Amino acid sequence: MKRSTFINICIFIFFTLLFVNDFFPATPLAELLSKKIILVILIILVCINMVLSKGTYSKISKKAYAALTLYTVGLWIVLTLLGGESEIGLSYNSPIFYLIVLVLGFDLLRVYRQWKREEAEKNTVK
Repeated sequence: MKRSTFINICIFIFFTLLFVNDFFPATPLAELLSKKIILVILIILVCINMVLSKGTYSKISKKAYAALTLYTVGLWIVLTLLGGESEIGLSYNSPIFYLIVLVLGFDLLRVYRQWKREEAEKNTVK
């Protein structure tokens, strides 16, 4: 496994832990790893990833972008349904949740249309 892939997986895991700690702050995990510690670890991992990439920009694929967006919203909903209550006010009962989901939905629609357009251009070039 490439080092950058391993770091990206670690970033994904610590991002999930940050969400879980926000929704369930009274768990043993939250006592062991506070949000501040997780944020510091995330910042360090992102910095290491940037240094290892040596300034090269690798654009995330449209499928990965859609998957990460759906994962984040899904995690938000699942943690709320499991009885968690966000300390910063993230809840599907909140109007801001629906606004964010609406904006993300339009963005995913934009990405999907762009992907379809690129596919059509590839097919006409052949």
